[in-house]
Amino acid sequence: MRVAALRGGSAAARLGAGGSALLVFACGTVLSAVAQRHLLEAAQTAQRLVEFNIGEAFGLAACVSLVLAGPRAVLGRGDLVVLLVAALAWFVPEHHGVYLATTLAGMWFLLARRSDRLLRDLSHMWLALSVYELWGKLLFKLAYQLIEVFEVAVIQRFGRLLFDGIAVDGARISVRGDWSVVLLEGCSSFHNLSLTVLIWLSILKIARHPADAAAARALGVSACLVVAVNVTRILAMLPSREAYLFWHDGSGATVVALGSVAAAIVPILLCVERGACRPMPHR
Repeated sequence: MRVAALRGGSAAARLGAGGSALLVFACGTVLSAVAQRHLLEAAQTAQRLVEFNIGEAFGLAACVSLVLAGPRAVLGRGDLVVLLVAALAWFVPEHHGVYLATTLAGMWFLLARRSDRLLRDLSHMWLALSVYELWGKLLFKLAYQLIEVFEVAVIQRFGRLLFDGIAVDGARISVRGDWSVVLLEGCSSFHNLSLTVLIWLSILKIARHPADAAAARALGVSACLVVAVNVTRILAMLPSREAYLFWHDGSGATVVALGSVAAAIVPILLCVERGACRPMPHR
């Protein structure tokens, strides 16, 4: 018992007040969003749990890893005031609005403490979480009419390889006269790209891997794979109502969600592993 207490005390001492404050803020923001989502929304399906919680899990894991494995954080009085003010967003009665906290804290540490690597890395993660959970969703809503035109054209082009006579009327896509699917914002193939970027950045921060050309190529591969998985899902909905229900609301939707997450994770993991196995140059 005494040894355990000493180890716990030494860990707390190593983190210090600054590291503890950063951990409390990072964990509190995510936990507040999760609690509000489960209290204010209806029961979530497995698909929604995979799609909407995996990003928070990766982001929080990266933040915790940065604080625990990085240098001891030293925060000034202004930094602590910003964290306290930002934490007021935890009580916004809308789980997306909770991420106003990470927006404010991320911008502060990025601009005011740019020379501190730990705080700079944390600000990158907090801003990525903000974009994924809040600002990216708003921007996507505003820009979706332009994205929709391009997306429908992509779906039609690939659909011709599978179906004869695929027809498009605005956002309505059909392969038979008595059944069609309307492509809405929430089902867009590009909807999960912000999640892809968040997972990519989280893995880089956890692995302490630079965002170099190889990592950028891995991100490009992940983005293409995620879009391809979701385009395939939309095409699979076209033959019938039964196919739509399976791929939109049933087990197929969960399979696609897991496939999208795997498509986001695997390329950057392979990139990080190749970088770790690269022989060090002789000096």
